[in-house]
Amino acid sequence: TTVAFNQGDLLDLFAHAGDLTGSLVAADKAVQVFGGHYCTQVPIGVAACDHIEESMFPRQTLARDYIVTSPATAGLPNGRVRILRILAADSGIALSYDPPQGGAPAALANVGDFVQIGPTAEAFKITADKRIMVTEYMVGQDYDGQEGDPAFTLAVPTDQYRTNYQFHAPLSYTTNYVNVVAQTGATVTLDGAAVGGFQTIGGTGMSVARVPLGAGLGGNGNHQISSSNPFGITVYGYGSYTSYWYPGGLNLDEIIIQ
Repeated sequence: TTVAFNQGDLLDLFAHAGDLTGSLVAADKAVQVFGGHYCTQVPIGVAACDHIEESMFPRQTLARDYIVTSPATAGLPNGRVRILRILAADSGIALSYDPPQGGAPAALANVGDFVQIGPTAEAFKITADKRIMVTEYMVGQDYDGQEGDPAFTLAVPTDQYRTNYQFHAPLSYTTNYVNVVAQTGATVTLDGAAVGGFQTIGGTGMSVARVPLGAGLGGNGNHQISSSNPFGITVYGYGSYTSYWYPGGLNLDEIIIQ
């Protein structure tokens, strides 16, 4: 389908049956693209459904290496299960995992193809030989009895990690967290205090800390986090049958892949 746009125009594209995951949007001028679902179950058949949406990263900002970590809850501080999808931005892609993921797909054949992994609570690195996009989905509250519901985030390529972030965790949610992925042994400072509790991720040389968040230095849910080495964050929170999850920031630079 080809559509002519004027500045400020909006196009809504719906799949009444089926899945738009892997669809390619190309434009001759700058556009923004959101993907999502009006009320999805994760996994299908588990209550309750929830609205999810996320702004898609442009293809030229995607890369080959991603580290994915599961969200914590009060009852599962080392991470609850979630479902992942890996999408092909090129054709003929080989995939590998550290630590190895039993049964995880090893290849993507065509642009737009995707594979699904999980439910799994493990943190691991995904490596591809060409560009991929990685998405993560929280499970519904009735799956494991933990507070929250489906939420959707894009994983950040390790090539897009930053050394500092400012982010917001809404105080209207019961609990909020930030997952910090940093080089093992690196010092990361959140709101003036060193982050602890890091756990190593396979043989990647990286570690993850799942950190409960308070009200922040200003008491309004705003936070600052920094390190001398690039690191990544995702931010999420829970209420009764509701949740959110988003990448806490990234460089969003064009990645050159030979």
